[in-house]
Amino acid sequence: MRNARRFGLFAAVMAVVVFGGGTQAGAAQPPHNVHWLYTLSGSGAVFFDADLAGYPSYEKITVCDNTTDQRGIVAYLEGTDPNGDEPTDPAGYVFKDPSNDGQCRSWATNYFADGYRVFVEVCEYHGDIWERCAYAHGVA
Repeated sequence: MRNARRFGLFAAVMAVVVFGGGTQAGAAQPPHNVHWLYTLSGSGAVFFDADLAGYPSYEKITVCDNTTDQRGIVAYLEGTDPNGDEPTDPAGYVFKDPSNDGQCRSWATNYFADGYRVFVEVCEYHGDIWERCAYAHGVA
């Protein structure tokens, strides 16, 4: 009987921790960059700058193909649409650097709602095939 009460108390505490923590995760968070995230082979990378200096609410995405191997580098980023009706409205974007020509490719605008998580994926691509992918999360 005593163990049953302890288990019940433990279960109640865990429920508060788990569900209470879930509420915190949904709250707005400070910006968090994803610094050079490399493909599994290391042949290319993406940098997610969550709060571009001098441009509040702007994110900058830079994609670099670092090897000459008949493959390009593709980055996929998904987060909350800054113009959506709800903070859960998704926005997803694909960015590519098709060749190792000595130049990275960069884009900057207000892609995502401030304070919400952004999923970042970087892969090698050849045609429609994406492989050797790596993943991370940042905060816009």
